[in-house]
Amino acid sequence: MSNPGLRVALWAPVPPPMGGIARWTMQYLDAAPRHGLDLRLVNIAPPVDEFSERSAFRWDRVLHAGNCLGQLSTLLARRQVDVAHLTTSLFWATPREAAAIALCRATGVPSILHIRGSNQYIAWRKVLPAWKRRSLDATLRGAASVLVLSAELEDYLHAEVPGARVDRIGNFVSEPIARQSSPVLPPKRLLRVLFVGAVTPLKGVGELARAVLGLPQCELVLVGAPAPAIDLQAERAMHAALAALRATGRLTEMGALPADHTLKAYHEADVFCLPTHREGLPNVLLEAMVAGLPAVVTPVGAIPEVVAPDLAEVVAVGDADGLRNALGRLADNPQRRSDLGRRGRDSVRRRYGVDGVIGQYLALYRDLLGR
Repeated sequence: MSNPGLRVALWAPVPPPMGGIARWTMQYLDAAPRHGLDLRLVNIAPPVDEFSERSAFRWDRVLHAGNCLGQLSTLLARRQVDVAHLTTSLFWATPREAAAIALCRATGVPSILHIRGSNQYIAWRKVLPAWKRRSLDATLRGAASVLVLSAELEDYLHAEVPGARVDRIGNFVSEPIARQSSPVLPPKRLLRVLFVGAVTPLKGVGELARAVLGLPQCELVLVGAPAPAIDLQAERAMHAALAALRATGRLTEMGALPADHTLKAYHEADVFCLPTHREGLPNVLLEAMVAGLPAVVTPVGAIPEVVAPDLAEVVAVGDADGLRNALGRLADNPQRRSDLGRRGRDSVRRRYGVDGVIGQYLALYRDLLGR
């Protein structure tokens, strides 16, 4: 490939945490040189490896934000970057991202605000006080490009934030070649349903536990750490459902795993299930599908764009009965599992391969720079 010599300040997290965005960062750092991209990392991973549904102000986060802004400011002042690629989930981090965009504008460096959510961002913006919404929208308009993952969020921002440039590029996924040779999960006794993500009600873990409880031919494996929830009643209901399933001996809780262990876990499962309530474009779904796992999902964020047409079983948000029925159909139909896994793998390879998506990033960088 030609070498455009582009220097990119990549404002993104690296492990820990062990989530999909951090794995995306590591994959981007690994693949960028063959595209002629020189990534200058500013690690925005929180100082404490934790996840919560609650977006809260904390002084350690403020200090860490100041350190990140200092690193970006140094890169900009020394003319060491051509473009800034700022990944964000917004919420409490919005003032930090606003400051980063302002630094870029002051030095004439185009900034891309890469929003990693979709319907959760829309729900949040709708309930903001008017003055906060105006401040947020000014931040979005200040970026040279607001990069989104879903058509849902792209359409919403076009309608609600006129004057902001909005571009859409999906996540990418690497082939999950795990370096871990020995098994990661315990020996399998039944048809294994795998969930990967934060163990919270908003990821649909309560409904999933209740669904598997009604399927004696299935066992559930959770890969991910528990996290504080916004809705305490939903959190209690989730833990009650998990306790009931645990009592049957059909629940395995692995906690957070290193990236190579997580990739190996996909190959040790039969079905992947992500019944999430709020999402952007989940890397874990792409990873599971490229590993050949049939998937059961909810139609939120960019998930419908990934699995349509007929590349997964799709169930309404919060529908435990629907989950049980969908998982039961797959458990009873090995051919359907095989067909979904094969077609899903082929589709993800074609549409979300690393080189294709990074090529889209590169085209966006060049466009913003006027090259």
